[in-house]
Amino acid sequence: MIEENFEKIYRNFRLHLYRRIFEIMGEREGSLTVTEFFAVETIGLMGEPTIGEFAECLSITSSHAAYKVRQLMEKGYVEKIPTDDKRSYKLRVTEKFVKYYHSENSYGRYIFDILSKTLTPEELEKTDRLFEKFVRTIEAENK
Repeated sequence: MIEENFEKIYRNFRLHLYRRIFEIMGEREGSLTVTEFFAVETIGLMGEPTIGEFAECLSITSSHAAYKVRQLMEKGYVEKIPTDDKRSYKLRVTEKFVKYYHSENSYGRYIFDILSKTLTPEELEKTDRLFEKFVRTIEAENK
């Protein structure tokens, strides 16, 4: 039963997220394609990856990753940051993307609001401990 319930929760969260992404993207000048949106979001979620790290994360070639990054740079959503040794660089999302992507009603806030409406403070505390354990496991597996 937990697996079925989790799948229902996950599916509903994904539907809400996709609806939110399409609201954010809209039909504005300099708008990102869905693929570009997910690519720049991946860069943002990774922190400041190199092209190689970005490519590896998405299981694409370095040349395809470089092409995507060039597109995102031309649109002003990603910038290159030189490393200390000046032989390579890191990628960073720009303020343009941060403004485009974030709003007062962030997606994490949406999920937390639902949890807060559903659970008692004690249940929230237990849930937080479970989430911490879950995050440690996921992070260990993703290294």
